Amino acid sequence: MKKNLIFLSIILLLTQSCTKKPTDTQKITLNVWIMPNSTEPQITFERILEDFKKENPNVDIIVTVIDWGSAWSKITTAATSGTGPDISQLGTTWVGAVTSMGALMDLTDLVKNDLGVDKFVPNVLPTGGIAGSFTSVPWIIDARALFYRKDIFDKLNITEKDMDDWEGFEKVLKKIYDAYIVSDENGNLYLGEEAKKLENKKGYFRVYPIGVPGKNDWNVIYNFDPWIWTAGGDWLTSDNKPFKDIDSVLAGIKFYTSLAKKYTTKSCLELNSSQVETWFAQGRFAIIPSGAWTVRNLSLPPEKGGFNNLPVAKKFAVTHYPKGPKGRYTFLGGSNLAIFKTCKHPEVAWKLIKYIVSKKQQVEYAKNSGFLPATIDSYNDPYFNDNPHLRVFKETVKYGRVHPCIPLWGPSEVILIRRLGTIWDYVSGVYGEVDIDKKIKEEVLNIQKDITILFEQSENKK
Repeated sequence: MKKNLIFLSIILLLTQSCTKKPTDTQKITLNVWIMPNSTEPQITFERILEDFKKENPNVDIIVTVIDWGSAWSKITTAATSGTGPDISQLGTTWVGAVTSMGALMDLTDLVKNDLGVDKFVPNVLPTGGIAGSFTSVPWIIDARALFYRKDIFDKLNITEKDMDDWEGFEKVLKKIYDAYIVSDENGNLYLGEEAKKLENKKGYFRVYPIGVPGKNDWNVIYNFDPWIWTAGGDWLTSDNKPFKDIDSVLAGIKFYTSLAKKYTTKSCLELNSSQVETWFAQGRFAIIPSGAWTVRNLSLPPEKGGFNNLPVAKKFAVTHYPKGPKGRYTFLGGSNLAIFKTCKHPEVAWKLIKYIVSKKQQVEYAKNSGFLPATIDSYNDPYFNDNPHLRVFKETVKYGRVHPCIPLWGPSEVILIRRLGTIWDYVSGVYGEVDIDKKIKEEVLNIQKDITILFEQSENKK
């Protein structure tokens, strides 16, 4: 009897397997949602699919690009309605929340046994799913570093080592500020009294030490993160509870906002990251934080959305964030790929994901999007080793930290965006002359209070 049951079980498994796997001639369709990860998102993504389509002529891949602004709403609607794509790009900070909705396939065994976790950059593995599981596969990395004007550094005898830590970094910014640098539209630099005479003439503008986007930036949380982490603070404790260490969070926020208050123009705080990057390319800032996509953008012609016609394109370099009291960190984000449970051909969807995270496709996508690969072997490609700017990013990934993959991180971000936005309002003078340090502390206490209430409410619902 026992043998008969085992035999019947095997037959059942084989039957189920056969019903899921399409034949080589059966035409199937995979719907894939991605976000605009490049200046030509549809073309960039379709390009890396070419070999897969040749090898799998029976698979029709329909790619839909959804804007970041509406992506969260569309993805969560798909997750709750059961009418979503087969594969979707998910921002790493979204994985926990979408996973908790029960919409994603559990890929843990496939990632561990088919791909292997040692394939991926270790720092991004926690973004794959909740509590060590995988409901998504790391795909592209967003890491931040500092871009700076080499010509200004050379003119003022400044080196990268001079800004290796917080103290040195502020000294560098002060030195640039005190030098009073003005540029013309061709990138020629003028200092001191001569510069002051030219500043208000047509075609001339002051070069400020640093470009810092304020509350209108979609990266507002991630812009604060490195400074808070290097001060020893964090938004959550190591066991994913609301933070208790007010002082370290305050130290990071105060240092970062003080740089903006002293060393950039007030109009800069009205810009988003993309606009700050454009101003840097035009020569208006000596230093900005940005991602690897800016390396690519500075090499592209304007007809492709690039800045290689602007003065800074041949005069920049990249370095790491400065060390703070508790070390050196940078924000590590990006996107993963997930399969929805409603997918009718999960084995083909998995095959496509495996293909997308292969070395060749990872490198190709990095070249055309500007994002970094999530797989370790991709960084051995000459594309990264031969480019001095990308070599820095290859190293800076090692300093990267990610936000926890938990269901409550998404709602926590809503709180942080609102409260950090208020902090920028105080810094930029929206509320007039106020005690900024006092107001920052009030908002940090409000953040702690709001996140604590959020977690308590969630616990009470269980």
